[in-house]
Amino acid sequence: MHAHPTTAAPDAPFAGKVVVVTGASDGIGRAAVRRYLQGGARVVMVGRNEAKTAAAANAMMSQSGRRDLEWDIADLSRQDAVHDLARRLRTRCPRIHVLANNAGAMFLDRHVTVDGLEQTFALNHLSYFTLSLLLMPALVHASAPDAPARIVNVSSRAHENAKPALDDLQMTRDFGGWRAYANSKLYNIWFTRALARRLDPARVNVQALHPGVVSTRFATNNGRMGRALRRLMDVVSITPDEGADTLVWLSTASEPLTESGRYWVKRTPRTPSRTARDDQRAEQLWTQSVALTRLDAEALLANAVRPDARS
Repeated sequence: MHAHPTTAAPDAPFAGKVVVVTGASDGIGRAAVRRYLQGGARVVMVGRNEAKTAAAANAMMSQSGRRDLEWDIADLSRQDAVHDLARRLRTRCPRIHVLANNAGAMFLDRHVTVDGLEQTFALNHLSYFTLSLLLMPALVHASAPDAPARIVNVSSRAHENAKPALDDLQMTRDFGGWRAYANSKLYNIWFTRALARRLDPARVNVQALHPGVVSTRFATNNGRMGRALRRLMDVVSITPDEGADTLVWLSTASEPLTESGRYWVKRTPRTPSRTARDDQRAEQLWTQSVALTRLDAEALLANAVRPDARS
């Protein structure tokens, strides 16, 4: 859906920029959309539920007085839906300055998608992977000297609890909802590092972050057990606006430009877990992700690779 654009102040941090946010109808994503909008961006918010996403968009436009807000609907656990979304976004936005990969969930029971993939893996990892690669042409097109496009991947401190088995990414042998979630957040960091190694940082900068334990509806999709977990999390939770702070900051600050592929907490680069720094296994995940998505990754990245890597 389209909204009528308005003109942002030229000194606004996101003036003239296009930002795409997934998981945008609630929680961190919705708070980030509000901040991007206030900063002068044209924002496309991606949600799964049309009524909820449209209501969130209309509320934010009413509150902010800005109309540079559009929305799109996609079930990002489905690869066909990610491809369709990417096609629509490339048509609507030939230039995308910021891609905020934020969509994610935890499922305490094992579910398999139409693609035959475990749902947590499909949504929390493969949607980041596929959407980032398919939107790479628009990201490269938006880059300018000293102003690369940015991909910001919302990971989590939960990655420290990951126990990945690369020979069983779909967790057919030993499924646990928390482990699946922790693994997916590790995969976000592995993806960030692997992608950064392939990109010219002057064209596309990519970072990952832990937003904090945020007071959202996260985990409440899991019935009574999920609601009990949510109550425990809320004891130490921060607000969605606080959770969105580092995400939005990474989208415009100069500090992240010094090195692509890092992991951030509270606007500060942090060393992720030892497993998260295992770049050999990160490359194995990359190879398997390419096979599962059937993407021609090399072709999609051709105009974004480091100059010294060009053939």
